[in-house]
Amino acid sequence: MTSALTNRSPADQYLVQRISARDHVDVALLAALPGHELDRLLPGGRAAFEQRAQVAQALLGRRGIDPDSAEYQAADAQARDILARVDQLGSDHAA
Repeated sequence: MTSALTNRSPADQYLVQRISARDHVDVALLAALPGHELDRLLPGGRAAFEQRAQVAQALLGRRGIDPDSAEYQAADAQARDILARVDQLGSDHAA
C-alpha cells in the first residue's frame, strides 16, 4: 500500500482500491485525488462502505447463518488467515 493511501480514511482507501481494480488505474494516482473526485468516480461507493456491516448482517440473516456458531467462527478465522497471507504476498513480505 502506498503511503498516500495509508494516510487516507478507510472509506477513501476502499474507494481507491475499488476504482483501481475496476479501471486498472495505479493506486498511487487515485490516492492523490480528493475525496469528492473519488465519489464522482464511484457513485454510491462511500455509502456502500459505510453500510457494509448492516448489509452483511442482513445477508447472513436471510441465509439462516448464525455468526455466533462454531462453524461460522472457524470459517471466519480461516478466511482471515488466508487474507492475511495474501496481504503478506502483496506487500513482498511472504513468510
